[in-house]
Amino acid sequence: GALAARGPVLERLRAIQVVDTFFVPRPLQEAALELVGSPAWPRHLRAVSAELRLRREAMTGALLTELPGVALPHIPSGGYHLWLRLPDGTDEAALTAAALRAGVALTPGRPYFSAEPPAAHVRLSFAAVAGTGEIAEGVRRLRAAWAEAGAG
Repeated sequence: GALAARGPVLERLRAIQVVDTFFVPRPLQEAALELVGSPAWPRHLRAVSAELRLRREAMTGALLTELPGVALPHIPSGGYHLWLRLPDGTDEAALTAAALRAGVALTPGRPYFSAEPPAAHVRLSFAAVAGTGEIAEGVRRLRAAWAEAGAG
């Protein structure tokens, strides 16, 4: 694959490390091919998919309970993240910093837009947590950060 960009788009791609980590070394490609060709692969995919669905539902439910009025513009049918559209005037960098102080790592959305975003966003990942209990605790902590940053 290849990627060509310049100006603000290139800077946003660099900010999320797409340019620096875009290419996969051949030995890793070959190992991945061996893995996905394994007879156990379909079973593994079903298990991972079910766990990710459970985590997505846990995070969505916790966000709607802990942060009433939160804007979830799209609940994905798969994947690893939820995107929150922040209320107008919310500083996503301030919310990100407040969340980090509360022990919650989230990602500002601006670098992920190739053009100016329609509003401030943050990306919340549910894939790398220990489980749904950690998701619930993270969203409770996010509520305090949300108030501190004046997002709600």
